[in-house]
Amino acid sequence: MRLHGWSTQCVPGRDIMKINTAALRLKWLIFVGIAAALLGNTGCVTFTHHAVPASRLPHQFQAPSKCNLHPVNFQLLSSSGGKDHLLDSGDVVAITIQGILPPTQDSPPPLISSNQSMTRDYYPPLGQVNSPNFGFPFHVQADGTIQLPEIVPVHVRGLTLQNASQKIMAEFVKKDILKRDATQVSISLLKSRVNRVVVLREDASLESAAVIQKGSTILHKRGSGVLIDLPAKDSDVLHALAASGGLPGVDAHNDIWVLRQSTITEPDRPQVEEIVNGSVDPLAAIQKLPPHVKAVRIPLKVCGGEPIPFTSEDVTLHDGDIVFVEQRKDEYFYTGGLLPGGQIPLPRDEDLDIIEAIAIANGSVGGLGGTSSVAVLRAGAGLGNIIPPTRVLILRKLPNGQQLPIRVNLNVATRDPKERIKIMAGDYIMMYYKPGETAANAMLNFFNINLTKNID
Repeated sequence: MRLHGWSTQCVPGRDIMKINTAALRLKWLIFVGIAAALLGNTGCVTFTHHAVPASRLPHQFQAPSKCNLHPVNFQLLSSSGGKDHLLDSGDVVAITIQGILPPTQDSPPPLISSNQSMTRDYYPPLGQVNSPNFGFPFHVQADGTIQLPEIVPVHVRGLTLQNASQKIMAEFVKKDILKRDATQVSISLLKSRVNRVVVLREDASLESAAVIQKGSTILHKRGSGVLIDLPAKDSDVLHALAASGGLPGVDAHNDIWVLRQSTITEPDRPQVEEIVNGSVDPLAAIQKLPPHVKAVRIPLKVCGGEPIPFTSEDVTLHDGDIVFVEQRKDEYFYTGGLLPGGQIPLPRDEDLDIIEAIAIANGSVGGLGGTSSVAVLRAGAGLGNIIPPTRVLILRKLPNGQQLPIRVNLNVATRDPKERIKIMAGDYIMMYYKPGETAANAMLNFFNINLTKNID
Protein backbone atom coordinates (compact mmCIF):
# COMPACT_ATOMS: atom_id res chain seq x y z
CA MET A 1 0.00 0.00 0.00
CA ARG A 2 1.18 3.51 -0.84
CA LEU A 3 -0.03 6.71 0.80
CA HIS A 4 0.87 10.09 -0.72
CA GLY A 5 3.90 8.62 -2.44
CA TRP A 6 5.31 6.98 0.72
CA SER A 7 5.74 3.22 1.04
CA THR A 8 3.59 1.68 3.88
CA GLN A 9 4.85 -1.85 3.79
CA CYS A 10 6.87 -1.40 6.98
CA VAL A 11 4.55 1.12 8.73
CA PRO A 12 2.36 -0.25 11.58
CA GLY A 13 -1.45 0.20 11.40
CA ARG A 14 -1.51 2.73 14.26
CA ASP A 15 0.97 4.94 12.41
CA ILE A 16 -1.13 4.73 9.24
CA MET A 17 -4.15 5.98 11.19
CA LYS A 18 -2.11 8.89 12.55
CA ILE A 19 -0.98 9.80 9.05
CA ASN A 20 -4.59 9.77 7.73
CA THR A 21 -5.75 11.91 10.65
CA ALA A 22 -2.96 14.42 10.03
CA ALA A 23 -3.83 14.61 6.34
CA LEU A 24 -7.49 15.27 7.17
CA ARG A 25 -6.53 17.98 9.66
CA LEU A 26 -4.25 19.54 7.04
CA LYS A 27 -7.15 19.64 4.55
CA TRP A 28 -9.39 21.32 7.09
CA LEU A 29 -6.71 23.86 7.97
CA ILE A 30 -6.24 24.68 4.27
CA PHE A 31 -9.99 25.02 3.80
CA VAL A 32 -10.42 27.24 6.86
CA GLY A 33 -7.54 29.42 5.69
CA ILE A 34 -9.05 29.81 2.21
CA ALA A 35 -12.50 30.58 3.62
CA ALA A 36 -11.12 33.15 6.05
CA ALA A 37 -9.15 34.83 3.29
CA LEU A 38 -12.18 34.97 1.01
CA LEU A 39 -14.54 36.22 3.70
CA GLY A 40 -12.10 38.87 4.86
CA ASN A 41 -11.13 40.10 1.42
CA THR A 42 -13.57 41.62 -1.09
CA GLY A 43 -11.12 41.02 -3.95
CA CYS A 44 -12.29 42.17 -7.36
CA VAL A 45 -15.52 43.68 -6.03
CA THR A 46 -13.86 46.24 -3.77
CA PHE A 47 -14.64 49.07 -6.19
CA THR A 48 -18.36 48.25 -6.13
CA HIS A 49 -18.58 49.66 -2.59
CA HIS A 50 -17.97 53.12 -4.10
CA ALA A 51 -20.68 52.60 -6.72
CA VAL A 52 -24.13 54.19 -6.47
CA PRO A 53 -26.89 51.68 -5.59
CA ALA A 54 -29.31 51.35 -8.49
CA SER A 55 -32.34 52.07 -6.28
CA ARG A 56 -30.83 55.44 -5.22
CA LEU A 57 -29.60 56.57 -8.66
CA PRO A 58 -30.46 60.27 -9.22
CA HIS A 59 -33.05 60.91 -11.90
CA GLN A 60 -30.69 62.91 -14.12
CA PHE A 61 -28.46 59.83 -14.53
CA GLN A 62 -31.26 57.41 -15.41
CA ALA A 63 -32.04 56.29 -18.94
CA PRO A 64 -35.00 58.09 -20.56
CA SER A 65 -37.95 55.84 -21.22
CA LYS A 66 -38.65 54.89 -24.82
CA CYS A 67 -42.05 53.43 -23.96
CA ASN A 68 -43.48 56.93 -23.49
CA LEU A 69 -42.92 57.72 -27.17
CA HIS A 70 -45.89 57.44 -29.52
CA PRO A 71 -45.79 57.38 -33.34
CA VAL A 72 -47.03 60.50 -35.05
CA ASN A 73 -49.97 60.39 -37.40
CA PHE A 74 -48.20 59.53 -40.64
CA GLN A 75 -50.73 61.59 -42.56
CA LEU A 76 -48.90 64.61 -41.11
CA LEU A 77 -45.89 63.64 -43.24
CA SER A 78 -47.95 64.38 -46.36
CA SER A 79 -48.57 67.89 -47.65
CA SER A 80 -51.17 67.03 -50.32
CA GLY A 81 -54.15 66.47 -48.04
CA GLY A 82 -56.44 65.76 -51.00
CA LYS A 83 -56.02 69.24 -52.47
CA ASP A 84 -56.53 69.94 -56.16
CA HIS A 85 -53.50 70.29 -58.38
CA LEU A 86 -52.43 73.92 -58.78
CA LEU A 87 -50.86 74.78 -62.09
CA ASP A 88 -47.34 76.14 -62.28
CA SER A 89 -44.38 76.27 -64.65
CA GLY A 90 -43.38 72.83 -65.83
CA ASP A 91 -46.92 71.43 -66.08
CA VAL A 92 -48.21 70.19 -69.42
CA VAL A 93 -51.95 70.48 -70.05
CA ALA A 94 -54.20 69.21 -72.84
CA ILE A 95 -56.64 71.89 -74.10
CA THR A 96 -59.63 71.65 -76.42
CA ILE A 97 -61.59 74.78 -77.54
CA GLN A 98 -64.52 74.31 -79.87
CA GLY A 99 -63.86 76.08 -83.17
CA ILE A 100 -60.34 77.07 -82.14
CA LEU A 101 -58.55 73.86 -81.09
CA PRO A 102 -59.31 72.10 -83.45
CA PRO A 103 -60.03 74.91 -85.91
CA THR A 104 -63.30 73.34 -87.16
CA GLN A 105 -66.03 71.84 -85.06
CA ASP A 106 -66.23 68.78 -87.31
CA SER A 107 -62.58 67.85 -86.64
CA PRO A 108 -62.08 65.68 -83.54
CA PRO A 109 -59.30 66.69 -81.13
CA PRO A 110 -56.14 64.60 -81.43
CA LEU A 111 -55.53 61.64 -79.17
CA ILE A 112 -52.38 62.06 -77.08
CA SER A 113 -50.58 58.82 -76.29
CA SER A 114 -47.58 58.18 -74.09
CA ASN A 115 -44.23 57.31 -75.66
CA GLN A 116 -42.88 55.95 -72.37
CA SER A 117 -42.29 52.24 -71.93
CA MET A 118 -43.86 50.28 -69.13
CA THR A 119 -42.09 50.83 -65.83
CA ARG A 120 -42.40 49.36 -62.33
CA ASP A 121 -41.67 52.73 -60.73
CA TYR A 122 -44.70 54.46 -59.30
CA TYR A 123 -42.93 57.75 -59.96
CA PRO A 124 -40.97 57.19 -63.19
CA PRO A 125 -38.14 59.56 -64.14
CA LEU A 126 -39.30 62.93 -65.52
CA GLY A 127 -42.89 62.20 -64.55
CA GLN A 128 -45.64 60.17 -66.15
CA VAL A 129 -47.90 61.21 -69.04
CA ASN A 130 -51.58 60.80 -68.22
CA SER A 131 -52.78 59.04 -71.33
CA PRO A 132 -54.85 58.41 -73.32
CA ASN A 133 -55.95 62.03 -73.38
CA PHE A 134 -57.70 64.26 -75.94
CA GLY A 135 -56.58 67.75 -76.79
CA PHE A 136 -53.60 69.83 -77.79
CA PRO A 137 -50.59 69.85 -75.41
CA PHE A 138 -49.46 73.20 -73.99
CA HIS A 139 -46.66 73.89 -71.54
CA VAL A 140 -47.04 76.26 -68.65
CA GLN A 141 -44.17 78.65 -69.21
CA ALA A 142 -41.59 79.81 -66.67
CA ASP A 143 -43.62 83.00 -66.07
CA GLY A 144 -46.73 80.90 -65.30
CA THR A 145 -48.58 81.63 -68.56
CA ILE A 146 -50.01 79.53 -71.40
CA GLN A 147 -49.51 80.71 -74.99
CA LEU A 148 -52.78 80.17 -76.91
CA PRO A 149 -53.61 81.30 -80.46
CA GLU A 150 -55.38 84.63 -81.11
CA ILE A 151 -55.23 85.86 -77.51
CA VAL A 152 -52.61 87.23 -75.16
CA PRO A 153 -50.80 84.77 -72.84
CA VAL A 154 -53.09 83.63 -70.05
CA HIS A 155 -51.61 83.59 -66.53
CA VAL A 156 -52.62 80.31 -64.86
CA ARG A 157 -50.05 79.93 -62.07
CA GLY A 158 -51.73 78.89 -58.84
CA LEU A 159 -55.06 78.08 -60.52
CA THR A 160 -56.92 74.79 -60.52
CA LEU A 161 -57.82 73.20 -63.84
CA GLN A 162 -61.41 74.39 -63.55
CA ASN A 163 -60.39 77.97 -62.75
CA ALA A 164 -57.87 77.96 -65.59
CA SER A 165 -60.59 76.78 -68.01
CA GLN A 166 -62.88 79.61 -66.93
CA LYS A 167 -60.11 82.20 -67.29
CA ILE A 168 -59.20 81.02 -70.80
CA MET A 169 -62.85 81.13 -71.82
CA ALA A 170 -63.15 84.67 -70.48
CA GLU A 171 -60.16 85.81 -72.57
CA PHE A 172 -61.73 84.47 -75.80
CA VAL A 173 -65.07 86.08 -74.94
CA LYS A 174 -63.33 89.38 -74.16
CA LYS A 175 -61.73 89.34 -77.64
CA ASP A 176 -65.15 88.60 -79.13
CA ILE A 177 -63.73 85.56 -80.84
CA LEU A 178 -66.27 83.18 -79.38
CA LYS A 179 -69.61 83.57 -77.74
CA ARG A 180 -69.87 82.56 -74.13
CA ASP A 181 -72.93 80.41 -74.66
CA ALA A 182 -71.39 78.66 -77.66
CA THR A 183 -67.92 78.25 -76.26
CA GLN A 184 -66.65 75.27 -74.37
CA VAL A 185 -63.07 75.04 -73.08
CA SER A 186 -61.80 71.69 -71.89
CA ILE A 187 -58.49 71.48 -70.04
CA SER A 188 -56.91 68.45 -68.37
CA LEU A 189 -53.55 67.72 -66.79
CA LEU A 190 -51.41 65.83 -69.27
CA LYS A 191 -48.14 65.75 -67.31
CA SER A 192 -47.46 67.14 -63.88
CA ARG A 193 -44.28 69.01 -63.09
CA VAL A 194 -41.92 67.02 -60.87
CA ASN A 195 -39.54 67.77 -58.03
CA ARG A 196 -36.38 65.67 -58.16
CA VAL A 197 -35.27 64.74 -54.64
CA VAL A 198 -32.41 62.58 -53.36
CA VAL A 199 -33.18 59.98 -50.67
CA LEU A 200 -30.16 58.66 -48.77
CA ARG A 201 -30.78 55.73 -46.42
CA GLU A 202 -28.35 54.01 -44.08
CA ASP A 203 -30.78 51.33 -42.93
CA ALA A 204 -30.86 47.89 -44.53
CA SER A 205 -32.90 47.69 -47.71
CA LEU A 206 -35.84 45.29 -48.03
CA GLU A 207 -33.97 43.27 -50.62
CA SER A 208 -31.02 42.60 -48.31
CA ALA A 209 -32.85 42.35 -44.97
CA ALA A 210 -31.47 39.61 -42.74
CA VAL A 211 -31.58 38.50 -39.12
CA ILE A 212 -28.49 39.69 -37.24
CA GLN A 213 -27.33 37.40 -34.44
CA LYS A 214 -27.01 38.84 -30.95
CA GLY A 215 -23.54 40.13 -30.32
CA SER A 216 -22.73 40.43 -34.00
CA THR A 217 -21.17 43.76 -34.92
CA ILE A 218 -21.77 45.25 -38.34
CA LEU A 219 -18.35 46.34 -39.55
CA HIS A 220 -19.50 47.29 -43.02
CA LYS A 221 -22.92 47.87 -44.52
CA ARG A 222 -23.71 49.48 -47.82
CA GLY A 223 -26.29 52.25 -47.72
CA SER A 224 -28.74 53.12 -50.44
CA GLY A 225 -29.47 56.24 -52.44
CA VAL A 226 -32.16 56.90 -55.00
CA LEU A 227 -33.27 59.80 -57.19
CA ILE A 228 -37.06 60.20 -57.22
CA ASP A 229 -39.11 62.49 -59.44
CA LEU A 230 -42.15 63.26 -57.29
CA PRO A 231 -45.21 64.89 -58.87
CA ALA A 232 -45.80 68.35 -57.43
CA LYS A 233 -48.96 67.25 -55.63
CA ASP A 234 -47.11 64.36 -53.91
CA SER A 235 -43.82 66.10 -53.14
CA ASP A 236 -43.53 65.37 -49.44
CA VAL A 237 -41.66 63.17 -46.98
CA LEU A 238 -44.38 60.50 -46.85
CA HIS A 239 -44.27 59.81 -50.59
CA ALA A 240 -40.45 59.98 -50.68
CA LEU A 241 -40.24 57.29 -47.96
CA ALA A 242 -42.89 55.15 -49.63
CA ALA A 243 -41.03 55.27 -52.96
CA SER A 244 -37.65 54.45 -51.38
CA GLY A 245 -38.51 51.50 -49.14
CA GLY A 246 -40.91 52.66 -46.45
CA LEU A 247 -40.37 53.78 -42.87
CA PRO A 248 -36.88 53.54 -41.31
CA GLY A 249 -35.91 50.05 -40.16
CA VAL A 250 -34.99 49.14 -36.58
CA ASP A 251 -31.30 49.69 -37.44
CA ALA A 252 -32.02 53.37 -38.16
CA HIS A 253 -33.15 56.28 -36.02
CA ASN A 254 -36.83 57.11 -35.82
CA ASP A 255 -36.44 60.50 -37.44
CA ILE A 256 -35.88 61.98 -40.89
CA TRP A 257 -33.54 64.78 -41.97
CA VAL A 258 -34.46 67.11 -44.84
CA LEU A 259 -31.73 69.31 -46.35
CA ARG A 260 -33.18 72.25 -48.27
CA GLN A 261 -31.73 72.89 -51.71
CA SER A 262 -33.15 76.43 -51.75
CA THR A 263 -30.83 77.51 -48.94
CA ILE A 264 -27.67 76.16 -50.58
CA THR A 265 -25.41 78.74 -52.14
CA GLU A 266 -22.68 78.17 -54.69
CA PRO A 267 -19.84 77.84 -52.12
CA ASP A 268 -21.85 75.15 -50.33
CA ARG A 269 -22.26 72.88 -53.35
CA PRO A 270 -18.99 70.89 -53.00
CA GLN A 271 -19.97 69.84 -49.48
CA VAL A 272 -23.51 68.95 -50.56
CA GLU A 273 -22.15 66.90 -53.47
CA GLU A 274 -20.07 64.92 -50.97
CA ILE A 275 -23.28 64.05 -49.12
CA VAL A 276 -25.04 62.97 -52.31
CA ASN A 277 -22.06 60.92 -53.52
CA GLY A 278 -21.65 59.24 -50.12
CA SER A 279 -17.94 60.08 -49.91
CA VAL A 280 -18.35 61.39 -46.34
CA ASP A 281 -20.55 60.48 -43.39
CA PRO A 282 -23.90 62.14 -44.24
CA LEU A 283 -24.92 63.02 -40.67
CA ALA A 284 -21.53 64.54 -39.84
CA ALA A 285 -21.62 66.53 -43.08
CA ILE A 286 -25.16 67.80 -42.39
CA GLN A 287 -24.21 68.89 -38.88
CA LYS A 288 -21.21 70.83 -40.24
CA LEU A 289 -23.19 72.72 -42.86
CA PRO A 290 -23.17 76.55 -42.59
CA PRO A 291 -25.99 78.10 -40.51
CA HIS A 292 -27.78 79.49 -43.57
CA VAL A 293 -28.23 75.96 -44.97
CA LYS A 294 -31.47 74.70 -43.48
CA ALA A 295 -31.62 71.09 -42.26
CA VAL A 296 -35.01 70.07 -40.85
CA ARG A 297 -35.37 67.17 -38.40
CA ILE A 298 -38.71 65.35 -38.55
CA PRO A 299 -39.22 62.87 -35.65
CA LEU A 300 -41.51 59.91 -36.24
CA LYS A 301 -42.21 59.41 -32.51
CA VAL A 302 -43.00 62.00 -29.85
CA CYS A 303 -43.83 61.95 -26.14
CA GLY A 304 -47.49 61.74 -25.20
CA GLY A 305 -49.05 65.18 -25.05
CA GLU A 306 -46.09 66.83 -26.78
CA PRO A 307 -46.98 69.10 -29.73
CA ILE A 308 -45.89 68.00 -33.18
CA PRO A 309 -42.48 69.68 -33.72
CA PHE A 310 -42.84 70.17 -37.48
CA THR A 311 -45.21 71.86 -39.88
CA SER A 312 -46.70 71.09 -43.28
CA GLU A 313 -44.03 73.27 -44.89
CA ASP A 314 -41.29 71.20 -43.19
CA VAL A 315 -42.50 67.96 -44.80
CA THR A 316 -43.04 69.54 -48.24
CA LEU A 317 -40.18 68.73 -50.60
CA HIS A 318 -38.87 70.97 -53.35
CA ASP A 319 -36.68 70.35 -56.34
CA GLY A 320 -33.15 69.39 -55.23
CA ASP A 321 -33.96 68.63 -51.57
CA ILE A 322 -32.14 65.76 -49.82
CA VAL A 323 -33.92 63.29 -47.50
CA PHE A 324 -31.59 61.43 -45.12
CA VAL A 325 -32.30 58.38 -42.90
CA GLU A 326 -29.53 57.95 -40.33
CA GLN A 327 -28.25 54.61 -39.06
CA ARG A 328 -28.11 53.85 -35.32
CA LYS A 329 -24.34 53.53 -34.99
CA ASP A 330 -23.59 53.91 -31.28
CA GLU A 331 -26.59 52.33 -29.54
CA TYR A 332 -24.81 49.32 -28.00
CA PHE A 333 -24.07 48.09 -24.52
CA TYR A 334 -21.09 45.95 -23.54
CA THR A 335 -20.78 42.94 -21.23
CA GLY A 336 -17.94 41.42 -19.22
CA GLY A 337 -17.00 39.79 -15.93
CA LEU A 338 -18.92 36.53 -15.54
CA LEU A 339 -21.03 37.46 -18.56
CA PRO A 340 -19.76 36.49 -22.02
CA GLY A 341 -17.91 39.51 -23.41
CA GLY A 342 -19.65 41.16 -26.30
CA GLN A 343 -21.19 44.22 -27.96
CA ILE A 344 -24.99 43.99 -28.06
CA PRO A 345 -27.37 46.40 -29.84
CA LEU A 346 -30.10 48.06 -27.79
CA PRO A 347 -33.75 47.81 -28.88
CA ARG A 348 -34.86 50.97 -30.68
CA ASP A 349 -38.46 51.30 -29.52
CA GLU A 350 -38.58 49.67 -26.07
CA ASP A 351 -36.81 49.89 -22.72
CA LEU A 352 -34.27 47.30 -21.59
CA ASP A 353 -33.62 46.76 -17.87
CA ILE A 354 -30.68 45.01 -16.23
CA ILE A 355 -32.34 41.59 -15.94
CA GLU A 356 -33.40 41.64 -19.60
CA ALA A 357 -29.90 42.77 -20.62
CA ILE A 358 -28.32 39.85 -18.73
CA ALA A 359 -30.78 37.47 -20.37
CA ILE A 360 -29.98 38.54 -23.95
CA ALA A 361 -26.26 38.45 -23.08
CA ASN A 362 -26.59 34.69 -22.39
CA GLY A 363 -26.36 35.30 -18.67
CA SER A 364 -28.63 33.90 -15.98
CA VAL A 365 -30.26 35.65 -13.03
CA GLY A 366 -30.43 33.18 -10.14
CA GLY A 367 -28.48 30.60 -12.13
CA LEU A 368 -24.91 29.58 -12.78
CA GLY A 369 -22.30 32.18 -13.59
CA GLY A 370 -19.87 31.89 -16.47
CA THR A 371 -20.59 28.28 -17.35
CA SER A 372 -23.40 25.88 -18.07
CA SER A 373 -25.03 23.39 -15.74
CA VAL A 374 -23.83 20.53 -17.91
CA ALA A 375 -20.22 21.59 -17.37
CA VAL A 376 -20.74 22.09 -13.64
CA LEU A 377 -22.50 18.79 -12.97
CA ARG A 378 -20.39 16.61 -15.20
CA ALA A 379 -18.96 13.44 -13.65
CA GLY A 380 -16.40 14.23 -10.97
CA ALA A 381 -16.87 18.02 -11.14
CA GLY A 382 -18.84 18.36 -7.92
CA LEU A 383 -21.05 21.30 -6.95
CA GLY A 384 -18.34 23.90 -7.41
CA ASN A 385 -20.07 26.74 -9.36
CA ILE A 386 -23.67 26.26 -8.33
CA ILE A 387 -24.01 29.35 -6.08
CA PRO A 388 -25.16 32.10 -8.48
CA PRO A 389 -23.51 35.54 -8.67
CA THR A 390 -25.71 38.42 -7.54
CA ARG A 391 -23.45 41.46 -7.88
CA VAL A 392 -23.57 43.57 -11.09
CA LEU A 393 -21.55 46.68 -11.80
CA ILE A 394 -22.69 49.12 -14.51
CA LEU A 395 -20.27 51.75 -15.80
CA ARG A 396 -22.28 54.59 -17.33
CA LYS A 397 -20.73 57.29 -19.51
CA LEU A 398 -21.58 60.86 -18.57
CA PRO A 399 -21.85 63.80 -20.98
CA ASN A 400 -18.69 65.36 -19.51
CA GLY A 401 -16.62 62.30 -20.43
CA GLN A 402 -16.51 60.80 -16.93
CA GLN A 403 -18.14 57.54 -15.90
CA LEU A 404 -20.53 56.69 -13.08
CA PRO A 405 -20.34 53.24 -11.39
CA ILE A 406 -23.75 51.81 -10.47
CA ARG A 407 -24.19 48.78 -8.20
CA VAL A 408 -27.06 46.32 -8.71
CA ASN A 409 -28.07 43.49 -6.36
CA LEU A 410 -29.79 40.84 -8.46
CA ASN A 411 -31.50 39.30 -5.42
CA VAL A 412 -33.17 42.65 -4.77
CA ALA A 413 -33.81 43.30 -8.47
CA THR A 414 -36.01 40.21 -8.73
CA ARG A 415 -38.30 41.71 -6.06
CA ASP A 416 -37.92 45.49 -6.28
CA PRO A 417 -38.59 47.26 -9.61
CA LYS A 418 -36.47 50.23 -8.45
CA GLU A 419 -33.38 48.01 -8.59
CA ARG A 420 -34.09 47.02 -12.21
CA ILE A 421 -32.25 49.94 -13.74
CA LYS A 422 -32.77 50.72 -17.44
CA ILE A 423 -29.75 50.27 -19.70
CA MET A 424 -28.41 53.14 -21.81
CA ALA A 425 -26.26 53.16 -24.92
CA GLY A 426 -22.59 52.83 -24.01
CA ASP A 427 -23.16 51.07 -20.66
CA TYR A 428 -20.64 48.45 -19.52
CA ILE A 429 -22.32 45.59 -17.61
CA MET A 430 -20.08 43.31 -15.51
CA MET A 431 -21.27 40.50 -13.24
CA TYR A 432 -19.30 39.36 -10.17
CA TYR A 433 -19.55 37.06 -7.17
CA LYS A 434 -19.92 38.48 -3.71
CA PRO A 435 -17.19 37.29 -1.25
CA GLY A 436 -19.62 34.95 0.50
CA GLU A 437 -20.70 33.42 -2.80
CA THR A 438 -17.07 32.91 -3.78
CA ALA A 439 -16.35 31.22 -0.42
CA ALA A 440 -19.38 28.93 -0.75
CA ASN A 441 -18.35 27.87 -4.23
CA ALA A 442 -14.77 27.34 -3.05
CA MET A 443 -16.01 25.06 -0.27
CA LEU A 444 -18.09 23.02 -2.70
CA ASN A 445 -15.11 22.79 -5.04
CA PHE A 446 -12.86 21.75 -2.13
CA PHE A 447 -14.95 18.71 -1.23
CA ASN A 448 -15.36 17.77 -4.93
CA ILE A 449 -18.61 15.86 -4.44
CA ASN A 450 -19.27 13.31 -7.17
CA LEU A 451 -22.93 13.29 -8.17
CA THR A 452 -22.69 10.38 -10.60
CA LYS A 453 -21.92 6.74 -10.26
CA ASN A 454 -19.85 4.77 -12.67
CA ILE A 455 -21.54 1.54 -13.60
CA ASP A 456 -19.25 -1.09 -14.95
